[in-house]
Amino acid sequence: MIREVLPWWLGLTGLWVLTLSTPSWPEITAAAVAAVPCAFAARAARKAVGGAWRPRPSWLRWLLTIPGTAVRESVSALVKVVRHPRAGRFDTVGLPAEPDAVHDARAALAAAVVGCTPGTMVVATPENPSADRELVVHRLLDGDSRVLDEVRR
Repeated sequence: MIREVLPWWLGLTGLWVLTLSTPSWPEITAAAVAAVPCAFAARAARKAVGGAWRPRPSWLRWLLTIPGTAVRESVSALVKVVRHPRAGRFDTVGLPAEPDAVHDARAALAAAVVGCTPGTMVVATPENPSADRELVVHRLLDGDSRVLDEVRR
């Protein structure tokens, strides 16, 4: 149980602290205290829907591609939208075959990471384990994205 609640608690506390303009100890303490029931609620919600994520530590490398890709795609997307207001296309991103719990985690985390860049938006993810192992995305820009390349591996 602690292996699941602790990451939620750390992440939720960190999220609260990131929203503070000038963090102080009382605010950080409030964040840590408020995150405890939320972390347990997140675990309960995951159990209620029968979710079983098995993320891989190697997926953290996806985060390294976000800053450069976000800057590059921001400029390209702005130029594209100004020149062609109806630009973009739908595409699919195949995900590797993995056990269901790993695939569910990959699909959810990939959707979050892909959504951090302006050139691509996840439109749909597989709703059940027997579905195709791919994300449906809307691509504003032509060519590939380093973030999508990482998620496909």
